[in-house]
Amino acid sequence: MSVRRSMLRHGFAAAAAGLLAVTSPAAASASVGGGNVSVSWSIGNTPAAGLSNITFPMTVNKATAHQSGIYFAQQFGFTGAPDVGYTGLQPRPDSGGHERLSARFSSFVAGSTTTDPLCHAGADGGPGVTCAVDFDAVYGHRYDLRVQRSGSDTWTGTARDTVTGKETHLGTWTLPSGSGNLRGSQGGFVEYYAGIPSCAQMPRSDAVFGGPTSTDASGLSGTSRANYEYSDCVGESNYHAENDGSGTHVTRGFVS
Repeated sequence: MSVRRSMLRHGFAAAAAGLLAVTSPAAASASVGGGNVSVSWSIGNTPAAGLSNITFPMTVNKATAHQSGIYFAQQFGFTGAPDVGYTGLQPRPDSGGHERLSARFSSFVAGSTTTDPLCHAGADGGPGVTCAVDFDAVYGHRYDLRVQRSGSDTWTGTARDTVTGKETHLGTWTLPSGSGNLRGSQGGFVEYYAGIPSCAQMPRSDAVFGGPTSTDASGLSGTSRANYEYSDCVGESNYHAENDGSGTHVTRGFVS
């Protein structure tokens, strides 16, 4: 099981504590990377039956390196399923004069199925479904990543540019019967998943994780907060996080 999948299944606090106990920059191999920053989110007054939709605002700021290897993600759990899903944005190199982002919408729940052409079976080396799409984007625009129930156990992901109004379909998958609604709290992360020679060469990432919202119960809102660094480059990655209203502004790495 990969480090990321272990954290998704079992929670960041325990997994990250284990990593910090056995991994330090001094002991890191010639290639460093992996999970980097833990984020948590919650929506107050969530009904006991859970939520039918959650919107995660996310802004990839212009200082972020326009290259693959960085993942900004929020996870979400279900009231009747033992595992989670996640959605988020990954920078990509500019193409055709346009900035580019790649979006993910994945389920880690065993027995998940899909017929969506953007999706395929399996998630991070285990059971589930992964959906992915690359699209022209604008760094600095806020994208609302929406997880919406579109059937009794079927969920659809979208990414909406809140400046232009353009909406991108991310995928649709179906969970096993009885998986329930969305829980009102979970975690997220900033991850540099590609290897680099040293922590001093960590590419720059700069993003705001906004406070999540739901249209259920006449409208609900919550907060996102950065928790801590973890993995190879703790204390050596130029990490900084501060509250940004109901969200959190996280920066890490160096400008090349």
